[in-house]
Amino acid sequence: MDQIWWKQISRASHFIRNTANAALDGKNIILSFPEFIPWQNTMYEIIEGILHTENPEYRLVFHECPAGDIGEFLLKEYCKREKRASYRFGMSYAAFLAKSEDIVLNTRYLWIKNVSGKKLEEWARFILDYNKNLPKHKSPAIFILETHSAGIRPPKIKGIRYISFDDNVDSYDKFTFCALASTDTDVKGYLRPYLADLVSTVCKDDIELCAACIQHWRDFLENPLQTLKRIAKQEVHSDGSSFCLDLKQETVEKSIWEGQIKLLFPIVEKYRSKFIKRHYAEINKALPVQTSYGDFIKNPLDVELGCIIQMVGNKYITLNDSEYTQLDNFRHARNDLAHSTPISFTRVDWILSQKI
Repeated sequence: MDQIWWKQISRASHFIRNTANAALDGKNIILSFPEFIPWQNTMYEIIEGILHTENPEYRLVFHECPAGDIGEFLLKEYCKREKRASYRFGMSYAAFLAKSEDIVLNTRYLWIKNVSGKKLEEWARFILDYNKNLPKHKSPAIFILETHSAGIRPPKIKGIRYISFDDNVDSYDKFTFCALASTDTDVKGYLRPYLADLVSTVCKDDIELCAACIQHWRDFLENPLQTLKRIAKQEVHSDGSSFCLDLKQETVEKSIWEGQIKLLFPIVEKYRSKFIKRHYAEINKALPVQTSYGDFIKNPLDVELGCIIQMVGNKYITLNDSEYTQLDNFRHARNDLAHSTPISFTRVDWILSQKI
């Protein structure tokens, strides 16, 4: 599933390529992520592989953001004891590191994880000072700052590129992932678009939850709420964190309805339109009819399925048992959707299997 997301979803793949290209171009980067990154370690590995292949002289190194002074941290991590001893107060750590020729920092991509809003400003100032003091033609360290602070868009700083995950990936990518992931299951072909749309709607922005629901697709189609509860209880994200879900019945049912109405309502309307065209003369003879709101319907094209059922009961339209069952099922589906009520999977399966 992780390979599908990071390698086959074009915008997720472009995000990785854009990040790697910026680093290869010698740009320092601020990477803005939502709270959770799907298959984060896979993303790290792919970017690391690209950087190593295209610039083997440099090495990608990961660090958690230090709580203390940035310069002191880098001095300790990347300078030998003798080099550290040569540092003199009065020069900034950034300037000292920038001017030093004999340190491994000069051949490193430094990926700093979990940089908070305040620390992000400190890192930006450090990088600005570092770049300002770089001698010409010296190979510099490249800094990649990973932040999960929502809404942070730092001021433009020369030499630092801002790349946002949310600006690169959207809801369509999530649906595409669900559609591709579902091809590895044996779900019926006519159900696959419904499964992909339902999962992507119910799971919101959690791609790994989408993957878990696709893996349990049979249970999810039959009972989404109970399947979500079981996943939340028994499974975790790839980084070990729990799935954080709103498991209130009304919340899940609203999401199910939102997923159903996008796919099923057009099918119901297509059926209604074709039925009216087949029985136009019979329906026209039964008009005008008065609605429960007191309005009169005079045009057959405006007649709803509930009204058509009444016309059948009043002998205006003759149907065989199969045709009546089909009409009644579509009428119930239309009423449920119109009243924000999710349709049972049995009826969904039946609707999607119909050749209209």
